[in-house]
Amino acid sequence: MNKNLPVILLALSLTACTGVRAPKTPRADPYTPQQIHVATEELRRDTAVGTPIVKRDSSGDLVQVTVPIRSAIDKDLYVDYWVTFFDRDGQVLSKLGPFQKNLQANTPDSIHVNSMSPRAYDFQIDLRYAR
Repeated sequence: MNKNLPVILLALSLTACTGVRAPKTPRADPYTPQQIHVATEELRRDTAVGTPIVKRDSSGDLVQVTVPIRSAIDKDLYVDYWVTFFDRDGQVLSKLGPFQKNLQANTPDSIHVNSMSPRAYDFQIDLRYAR
């Protein structure tokens, strides 16, 4: 047996164990964010959302968003929503809310929001049941 083997093994173990743990990194999200998100599967089932209508105001400065939405069940729903506006580079310009909306049973309605910056290019609306 090599007399130096225990010394070599000790040296290797000391260099491998620095006592510093590696940082935790998040897992990648495989899903691309959409313009409209719901917080729960129940809210997804209980509502029907149409295609958002996005346009600029008459001066061309502000983005105006209209989202058709309704309670798709025989019950009034109360939802809270937040609106985030983004610039062309996807940077957040403003986050508004929460706002509360009463959706009457099976009755078409809509959410209307306006950006507060002429730099607004895109939006996101996040919905959850009101508390």
